[in-house]
Parts: sequence; C-alpha cells; structure tokens
Amino acid sequence: MKKFIKVLAVLTVLTIVVAALFACAPDGEVTGDKMTLVLTDGGDYTQVFEVDLNQMSYNENTGLMNVVESLKLQGKLTYTATDGGYGAYLTQIGELTEDASAHRSIYIYTSVEKDIDVSQYATDFTYEGKKYVNSGVGASDMTITDGCVIIITYTVW
Repeated sequence: MKKFIKVLAVLTVLTIVVAALFACAPDGEVTGDKMTLVLTDGGDYTQVFEVDLNQMSYNENTGLMNVVESLKLQGKLTYTATDGGYGAYLTQIGELTEDASAHRSIYIYTSVEKDIDVSQYATDFTYEGKKYVNSGVGASDMTITDGCVIIITYTVW
C-alpha cells in the first residue's frame, strides 16, 4: 500500500510540473484575451481598436458597453448613449452619429455566434473579406469573447 501511495504522489507531482510547463508562454510571447472593435461608415472612415480585455477587468460578464466605456476612460474614443429601457442605445460613437433626418442610425455586427440575429431580418456586413451578421441583442447585452470582432456602422431606413 505504501508503494502505491508513493507512486501516486510521484505521478501527481509529475502531472503538476507538466501542466505548469504548458501553462507558461514562451519568452517574449504575450498571452491574454483580445477583441477587435471596428468603427466604419462603410466608406472613408474606419477606426480599428485592438482591445486587450485583461486591461479592463475582463470576465464572462464583460459586454460591449464595458469595452466602449473603457476606451472612453483611456481617452481613445467618445460615445453618447441613451437608455431606452432595454439598455444602452448608441447615438454617437467615434465619428459615427445617428441622423434621423437622413434616416441613418448606428448598427452593430458581431462575430459572436450566440449574439447574432437569427430572424428573417438578419443582415450581414463584409469587413476585410469576412461577413459578420448584425447583432440580435442590444449593445448592453452583447457578449465579448477572446478573438471576437464587433463592427459598428450605419444602417439606413
């Protein structure tokens, strides 16, 4: 029995050491969660933010408005939003501004599968050769995950 416990202890230590080796990043390599936020008018104006989510107390509840507010606090982005009772409604972000007289409002596309619009009204937007589907949830409820891409642009009605 003592021999079994010793073998088990050695195997446990060996497993911990191997796991620790794989958990470490090679020298010079940065690890962490990142996402991309793109603001575009579909023409001349495009602004891209590579956001290090670990710099903003990122967790599973981090949403788009957390990212936008973090960029605002860093002085990298301006935005205005109203609360329509269902969460934040973006009226201006970066150089994008809604304009009712031009029948133009701010619209959001996402790469996060669980947030995409699955209704018959879903639309897509192509950015750098890849299609993104409009969000089926509001900005306050959008999910942010490692590697996700969020595109904010206009829709015309």
